[in-house]
Amino acid sequence: MSEQKQKHLIFRILENPVAAPYLTLLVIFIISTILSPKIFPTASNLMNIVRQASIVGVVSIGMTLVLLIGGIDLSVTSVMALSACLLSDMLKKAVENGRNGIEIGPVLLVLLIGCLIGAANGILVVSRNLEPFIVTLAMNQVVKGIIMVYRKGAPGGKVTDFWKAFGSSYILGIPCAVILYAVMMVIFIVVLKCTVYGRHVYAIGSNAEAARLTGIKVRTEKIAAYVLCGFTAALAGVMLMARVRVGEPNGSSGYDMDALAAAVIGGTSMAGGIGNLIGTLAGVLIMAMLNNILNLIGADPNLQGVIKGLIILVAVLTQRKSD
Repeated sequence: MSEQKQKHLIFRILENPVAAPYLTLLVIFIISTILSPKIFPTASNLMNIVRQASIVGVVSIGMTLVLLIGGIDLSVTSVMALSACLLSDMLKKAVENGRNGIEIGPVLLVLLIGCLIGAANGILVVSRNLEPFIVTLAMNQVVKGIIMVYRKGAPGGKVTDFWKAFGSSYILGIPCAVILYAVMMVIFIVVLKCTVYGRHVYAIGSNAEAARLTGIKVRTEKIAAYVLCGFTAALAGVMLMARVRVGEPNGSSGYDMDALAAAVIGGTSMAGGIGNLIGTLAGVLIMAMLNNILNLIGADPNLQGVIKGLIILVAVLTQRKSD
């Protein structure tokens, strides 16, 4: 009887949609340790992986939310770059005037701009019933063009001492960026699991028409998801600026695919209605771990793009098969 109970427990664990990404994470960790036994499993390298994962993690929160309603947002990289460039310029003026604090006003401004871009994406998608892939891709090009004209493709700006410390300091041995990511995770997990809005998100992703017939304001809720995605992208841009200590127009390249891959690997369906942030966390760590081990073994940087694409493809095909 005890053996049967144990087998039953194992099957229940494996049937949990979150189990697969965490088992994958464990396998990648073991393989990476074998490939680089002297560097990969060290505490300093693992902390570096977590630090790098924090920025992608914040972006992936918003991406997961948008995927849950059956959408997608490919404008996150340009929102990140715009946030970093604008804030670094405003902080440069603050430094020149002898201020070295958080500068909450400029920070709130760039976060608001991110929300507005997200709102524009959402309004265009729901008001005209347009494909979110096309709308957000176009928005990405528009915002990217604005950044290039504004910055002429060159990095610039400065950061205050507060943001220098944020990008490199630790609290109780944990990088500040990781703590911020953890806080955002807790907030959005509560939003999705414990609020009416969270229940509406899953209902809309599962069947938007049925959700509308039950009285859910589908259009408003969808726009809100894009607004929140714009917010998390702008916040990730602030974190990136703090890490590199400059506003870099091209510094956010690839974060959209990393965030998308993390969400899909974590079990979030691109058709909407299925997924959670706990699974996305595993996807974030998997992507960060893969990037790290490929760099450690000296793999061709272009290989990372191939692997990410294949991972997304396999994850999507797996989802379709299970459906």
